Amino acid sequence: MTAQPPISESQAHAVKQWLLANFAAPLNDAVKPTPFDIDIVCGIACKEAACYWLAWTKDSSMTNTDILARCVFDASGDAPHAPRDAFPRNTAAFRERMGDDLTNLLIIEANKTRKLRGFGPKDWVYKGYGIFQYDLQYVLSDAPFFKGLQWSDFNQCMSRAMHELMAKYAIYKDIRTAVRAYNGSGPRAEQYAEDVMQLAAWCSEV
Repeated sequence: MTAQPPISESQAHAVKQWLLANFAAPLNDAVKPTPFDIDIVCGIACKEAACYWLAWTKDSSMTNTDILARCVFDASGDAPHAPRDAFPRNTAAFRERMGDDLTNLLIIEANKTRKLRGFGPKDWVYKGYGIFQYDLQYVLSDAPFFKGLQWSDFNQCMSRAMHELMAKYAIYKDIRTAVRAYNGSGPRAEQYAEDVMQLAAWCSEV
């Protein structure tokens, strides 16, 4: 059986509607000079973490900034049965290289999200930040994003996502292949691209 995207067609519609209602201008500005369109960007947002944050858009007590700030996901490297190859392989490796201050800061942020999701605290540094899940490996070249909690700013998240997509497109000159490479390589990245393209097609219906 072919794997299904992480959210449904109607949920993909809701993701695009929320993004357009709140961030239409930066979305349009970001994609305008690129071969990518808003539907691809929305498809990536759908795939990355919308299954977690979409419900928060219905919570009147949460602002848009609150929703973005709580997009701290991916416990790979620390969660059982979730190994990780990229830096940091786990929280201990991150602490050893980056020090206690940043490690403790990111643990606090992760635990705020865990609490919102009904989980107890863990001494884990999570690996995905923001609505497009900017990976923690980029702390080595882009430390201010993490030290400044910049994933709560849509423009900051958008600029990182487009930078990575355009870097991949410059190599492959093909949108789907760039989306696959945005996630990595191998079967999981191929499924990622398949899901994003399906989700983008659903988003295009809105």
